[in-house]
Amino acid sequence: MGFRRSDSAATASQAWQEFLEGNEHQVSRAGLPATVVASIDHWDDFLLHGRLAHHTDPIGFAVEALSPEQYAALVTLVDSYFARGYEYFDPGALLPEDRARLQARHAR
Repeated sequence: MGFRRSDSAATASQAWQEFLEGNEHQVSRAGLPATVVASIDHWDDFLLHGRLAHHTDPIGFAVEALSPEQYAALVTLVDSYFARGYEYFDPGALLPEDRARLQARHAR
């Protein structure tokens, strides 16, 4: 017997892929490795902790590795993520001033 994802899981996965395709330039500019954007769960883990704290990451990528330009692209990507309608949470990976700005814009 094969494994079948629920319709909601399949829809969420498809929506995540569409988000990545629509924001491919920002993902690239931010220098994010595939492990960070492999799934929405990986992405949320990275945003919460600044690294993959609850998923395997063979390269040990962390937000501190980003250049200022890459970090700025990450902030823009995070803004797009919440603007797309994903539920807002405090992205602990970002600097306090960026978190405050995003909270003011996206927290409901």
